Amino acid sequence: MNDKLHITIDGPAASGKSATAKKLSQDISIPYIDTGIMYRGLTYFMIRYVENFENRDVIENFDFASNIRMDLDDSNILYINDENISGNLYSKEVTDIVSFFSSINSVRKYLVNEQKNIAFDKDLIMIGRDIGTVVLPKAKYKFFLDSNIETRTKRRMDQKKININDQDEIDKNFDSIKNRDLIDKSRDLSPLKPAQDAIIIYNDHIDLNATVDLMKNIILD
Repeated sequence: MNDKLHITIDGPAASGKSATAKKLSQDISIPYIDTGIMYRGLTYFMIRYVENFENRDVIENFDFASNIRMDLDDSNILYINDENISGNLYSKEVTDIVSFFSSINSVRKYLVNEQKNIAFDKDLIMIGRDIGTVVLPKAKYKFFLDSNIETRTKRRMDQKKININDQDEIDKNFDSIKNRDLIDKSRDLSPLKPAQDAIIIYNDHIDLNATVDLMKNIILD
């Protein structure tokens, strides 16, 4: 890896990675890349173009490099084979199955390589679940955001503009995040965990500005 400035932000679902990276990017004038978009984009592609896309063996043996050309620009607009698919990334169809695709080794190997290529010749902030441990293990600054599952459930519901007093919705989103945590932490390849040299920030009781200020104090010291 070259001497470009790389900052990694990892953490579980709804831990505030995207909002934090976006504000940090604005404050220090370094672009950020949300690798979750790439997993969603690949999921959308598989649903749309690959027969038997729910069969793990089919996905494991799929030749991603020969069939997919993925471009993610500094505005986090995603193109696959020259098609702008950004408007399809958060559909229910994609959301319901993205964690399944993200757990498949061939998918992770392909996208880790793509992410390394993106970062090779530029300063950037990259967010995900295995950036500090696998994608950019030599990054100069590594952060891991975390908070309890109740806080993350509320954040997810706020993002979706769901009534936070609806107990059925609370239970459904709680279970969804709990299940995603289990998948992310137990997969064989690059499980979710802080890098040994990552700075862990528990942001249950601090807001976005305070979280970003903590990071800037370290980066700009």
